[in-house]
Amino acid sequence: MRKEDRKRNDLLHLLDSSDSYISGQRLADAAGISRSAVWKDIRRLRMYGYSIESLHGMGYRLVGKTPLPVPWELKKALRTSFIGKAILYRDVADSTQRIALSIAEKTPGSHGMVIIAEQQKNGRGRMKRKWISPSGGLWMSIILEPEIPVRMITLLPFVAAIAASHAIRKCTGLGTKLKWPNDVMFSGKKLAGILLDVSSEADQINYAVIGIGINANIDHSYISGRIQKKSGEQKITSISSETGHEVNRLELAKVLLEELEEYFLELTHNDGKPIIEEWKKNTDMLGRKVSVMHGDKAMHQGTAIDIASDGSLVIRTEEGKTINIISGDVRVRY
Repeated sequence: MRKEDRKRNDLLHLLDSSDSYISGQRLADAAGISRSAVWKDIRRLRMYGYSIESLHGMGYRLVGKTPLPVPWELKKALRTSFIGKAILYRDVADSTQRIALSIAEKTPGSHGMVIIAEQQKNGRGRMKRKWISPSGGLWMSIILEPEIPVRMITLLPFVAAIAASHAIRKCTGLGTKLKWPNDVMFSGKKLAGILLDVSSEADQINYAVIGIGINANIDHSYISGRIQKKSGEQKITSISSETGHEVNRLELAKVLLEELEEYFLELTHNDGKPIIEEWKKNTDMLGRKVSVMHGDKAMHQGTAIDIASDGSLVIRTEEGKTINIISGDVRVRY
């Protein structure tokens, strides 16, 4: 543990273990730092979301823990066997996905490592689209080294989407639904998205990086105003916009990572059928009219009728043919 991390943890432990005020001198002595350093560290903890009262002549008192997904709190809260044992946290990142891909490529054995950013400058969505990532969302990437057949890699986004949907439901009560191939929706509006990058060979997967972006405590109009909309494209929303209050992002991250590990292990230990069935339980798009888009042009139109074992979307076209859609944008008529 780094020296500054140990000192921060010492301060937090002292503050958390007392119901009364603790003098600055006592904190300084316990942490082995100066009074000035205590003041600076208290200010930094407040920036990380901790509510700390100060009273002249009395000292400091912790009155509220952080709701932010900071690694020292997230690690303590997580009940996982491998996901989140290593967490890299950034106030600002170019892209958590780029950081994770660099680590996965250079450092084999990073299975389960999580990268989290408060905001991203150049977040990336599917098909090289920009993912607007202001402060207040939950932006993370997870490195995995799956021991599964290469043919099953297409089901990893399903695992992540199920985990994100379940986590949002458990933490907020919102009745989320899944949209093929990788969106979490609420009332027909996009609430979260999944991105998958994979390095594989003919018979094995070297690593996979799953990017998960959840519009948590943000004004959804901020995102809507910064993306170039196309006619008929789905609307965007956020948890706080739908519930009228902020979600605890530390709790949301905890539940998300625990759900992700659960369903990842399900995929690893069994075939993909339980994942497909769980995804289908959490969607409302089957039986609805859909358009498969290429740019602004509809390449296929019909009814979504099933999800195949490889994760492809099965639709019955208006001409009566049954076809499998492997990738692309699908617009659903709600």
